[in-house]
Amino acid sequence: MTMLLPIIEQLDDARDDQARADWLLRCPLQILGKYEMTIRNRLQLAGFHAGIQYVEVELICLRAVRGAAGELVEGPASARQAAREAMQVLASAPAPDHSITEV
Repeated sequence: MTMLLPIIEQLDDARDDQARADWLLRCPLQILGKYEMTIRNRLQLAGFHAGIQYVEVELICLRAVRGAAGELVEGPASARQAAREAMQVLASAPAPDHSITEV
């Protein structure tokens, strides 16, 4: 019996970076923070360095000092937007065709 949360098992079961990117975008931020090291480990083992960078940006934003109205200040907000857009591109990328075709 595994001791992992089902949502972490879903990350383990992801077959490619597209599925990992989709998982990262859908994962609750609280899970990213609480299980940061486990998630980083899974992404590192998969060689998904863009995912590790995404997690780092999201966590920086969670831990960042906020403006007077509670908003993220410009630097972290811009970085988070760019990171999310990069993950969206990876998550929506067509899967590579590994079938053998005749020439």
